[in-house]
Amino acid sequence: MTVAQQLVAHGERFELVPDGPASLAVRRLADGKDVGTAEVEADDAPGLTIHRLCIDEAHRSYGAGSEAAWLLVRAAERAGYKRLRAWAHPSLGLSVYFWIRMGFSPRHGDGPEGGIWFERILR
Repeated sequence: MTVAQQLVAHGERFELVPDGPASLAVRRLADGKDVGTAEVEADDAPGLTIHRLCIDEAHRSYGAGSEAAWLLVRAAERAGYKRLRAWAHPSLGLSVYFWIRMGFSPRHGDGPEGGIWFERILR
């Protein structure tokens, strides 16, 4: 089973569906339209890194990103992962606020491209 298949999840308005071995589409349930993507990678911890969670610009500010992040958290817990990591690009200040709002804590040290790593310990 691929990482993406482990993380299939259904929410109130959106769902996560595999779009490759390590990628998921964020699909709106009302019309079946894909409104964003997530790229993930499993490690041996067992942990999961969210390399990218991006909602298409035309569909932002409607809760798709927040619901997708919560779906990722719940699906990762269900799949047995113990921690989630994500990062915020240094030029995208709103992503810092987003990951903190999703229950992630900033980690010491630089992330990719000088960004900030975030981590959330799972149950």
